Amino acid sequence: MSGPALLLAEALGHHRAGALDAAETLYRRILDASPGHADALHLLGVLTHQRGHHAEAARLIGEAIRVDGTVADYHRHLGLVLLAMDRAEEAAACHGRALQLRPDHAEARFNLGVALAALGRKEQAAAQYAEAARLRPDFAEAHLNLGAVLQDLGRAGEAVASHRRAAELMPADPRPWSNLSASLRHLGRAAEAGEAMRQALARGGAGDATGLAVLAGSLHAEGRLAEAAEAYVESLRIDPGAPLVLNNFGLLLQDLGQPEDAAACFDGAVALKPDFVEAHDNLGSVRRGQGRAAEAVESHRKALAHRPDMAAAWNNLGNALKDLNRTGEAFPAWRMAVLLDPGLASVWSNLGNGLREREDFAGAAAHHRRSLRLAPGQPMAANNLGHALQGQGRFMEAARWFRRALALDPAYGEAMSNLGLAEQRLGRTEAAEASYGRALLLARDLALAHFNRGLLRLERGDFTGGWPGYAWRFASGQVGAGRQPAIPAWRGEDLVGKRLLVWGEQGVGDTMLFASVCEDAVARAGHVVAGHVVIETDRRLVPLLARSFPQATVRAQAVDARGRETLSFPDCALHTPVGSLARVFRRSLAAFPSRPSWLVPDPARLALWRERLAALGPGLKVGIGWRSQLMTAERRTAYTILEDWAPLFRVPGLVFVNLQYGDCAEEIERAEARFEVRLHRWSDLDLKDDFEAAAALVSNLDLVISPAMSAGELAGALGVPVWRFGGRDWTQLGTGVRPWFPSMRLWQPRPGEALPDVLARMARELAAGAESRPGPLTLG
Repeated sequence: MSGPALLLAEALGHHRAGALDAAETLYRRILDASPGHADALHLLGVLTHQRGHHAEAARLIGEAIRVDGTVADYHRHLGLVLLAMDRAEEAAACHGRALQLRPDHAEARFNLGVALAALGRKEQAAAQYAEAARLRPDFAEAHLNLGAVLQDLGRAGEAVASHRRAAELMPADPRPWSNLSASLRHLGRAAEAGEAMRQALARGGAGDATGLAVLAGSLHAEGRLAEAAEAYVESLRIDPGAPLVLNNFGLLLQDLGQPEDAAACFDGAVALKPDFVEAHDNLGSVRRGQGRAAEAVESHRKALAHRPDMAAAWNNLGNALKDLNRTGEAFPAWRMAVLLDPGLASVWSNLGNGLREREDFAGAAAHHRRSLRLAPGQPMAANNLGHALQGQGRFMEAARWFRRALALDPAYGEAMSNLGLAEQRLGRTEAAEASYGRALLLARDLALAHFNRGLLRLERGDFTGGWPGYAWRFASGQVGAGRQPAIPAWRGEDLVGKRLLVWGEQGVGDTMLFASVCEDAVARAGHVVAGHVVIETDRRLVPLLARSFPQATVRAQAVDARGRETLSFPDCALHTPVGSLARVFRRSLAAFPSRPSWLVPDPARLALWRERLAALGPGLKVGIGWRSQLMTAERRTAYTILEDWAPLFRVPGLVFVNLQYGDCAEEIERAEARFEVRLHRWSDLDLKDDFEAAAALVSNLDLVISPAMSAGELAGALGVPVWRFGGRDWTQLGTGVRPWFPSMRLWQPRPGEALPDVLARMARELAAGAESRPGPLTLG
């Protein structure tokens, strides 16, 4: 062996042993003697690269290639240097030239894969890693990188085999196990993923914050929440400044039912990373769940400020706005969400629910069907579609969808309750009762099931079972929010030494009905002192109720400086909503008193309106109303239009008086012109706000004909004959009458009849009465 060859061998020995200074001295001695020595130039270039002087290394290896371009390793090592200089495209070209010279060079294949991966050409990189592993089955790094790039390509199933082979070849290295954990998590194999991460941590030491965080994620996915929490805490102890870990820990805390702690994590995440959109969005979801919808809106908007194309954040923003009753703003947010991601089933469902609240039931059903096409296995989507169909009165179809929801989730209490209502509307009362019972076994505090079952029982005359269910009216959301005064609720106990507050609820019509029970409460307390019962009611009813119940103190509902109802009543010891008096005093039909009326009109106004009506001439004075002010899709079927009244308008001897308030002037004028009839009305009479005048007018009428509306309830409370038309409701309490109103007669559709047919039957009876009596028409 010649002198340069001996020096080169000695230098290479030092180089391999890590004695870089000694190796460099010998390489340079060779080059001093022979400046064009290709191997010395190449190896000195590799050594210089190892020292981090990449530009000089590239120059030296480039000189070696110019001397001899046929050596594959020269090109390969130049590729490595160029990659270190972020010149990946040139690096890939160098590795390609190495492979042209030596196609079976496994290391060159591997290095080309690294360069291609750096260029984002992952499919090509995967092919090179796979070929390197084929050429050298024990090439651990090739298996490691192949598994990683396959995972990046979404080919987790293929990646698993590469991770496992790398782990066999690198028994002390945590990386194959970490990668295996990620792939298994991607495949939904949470338990195996957790075990793989434990293997990684065992090889990487207990201080690996990232590994602990990954393990926590796997434990969370497995449902092992307490263990996951411990792993997150340990990870954050090692590295408290990891926003992603804080965010994921917040998600776990949400599942643990600790929303405030979860919010603290999300807050911490965005403090460390202000543009962390997921953390902003998650914080919004927590705040919404806490009932803090305004804060939720702010957080979702912050997420969208950083990423306006985030469909989930638009959806969540819409939900928070809906909670604030800003549905008009919620719809654009939901629509933006479906524009960005039309495959997001939950957004179509939210749009459907919003349309259902607007009573666009057909539109709601269409959106829920879209949601079901995207997620056919979602029980909530099936329940929502049933709810929309129920709004259209399509109870049979609705019931099928509720059953579909229950087939998907047999423990879905809300769907079972909705099925009960569908059965009830179909007249299947026994099935409805059973469904409500099952719903309450599934969800014992399901307010709507309690309320609807209560109404069903009251409809059947079951007082004992019905009144407790009716008490859920506020919690069910069907009657509006109940007030919660800071005093105990009255349950019927002795009132000696205690002042009772009876407060108004629902509309004025319901107040008039339940006012029939107020005199019982006053009588219960009457042995003490007058004013021992305080009745708080709509300001419009105060004079009428004060005159009717002189032993009580009647006042308008208390409000604060902003016009909101107050909840503090220092002058009372107990309270009850007026509708709850019936549970104490109307426990059977026998408990309804026989007196004809309970409201007392103003005598002076009574005389005034007697004169006014007398001035209209002879004939039966008939007050009429035809619809409620509160119109919903369901209620609309219970009301009429004036054109339906043609048969009544043709009955001779009737003098019609308008009792309909609201915007109805044009409707009345059209009917008067068409039917050549007069509906008497007075410009100084405010039927909406002046109940004193309305009561005096109604008290002088011979008959009131109306659907379910306050004019008919007022007439019944005054003892005036009332013909009430419409379907059955719970206030009949299992009878053919309404026991609350002795002067009221019910006219209900027979099979196959519509409401105009009922009005025609009324007309025939009135006409027959007129023919059988001489002189002016009177009401028998």
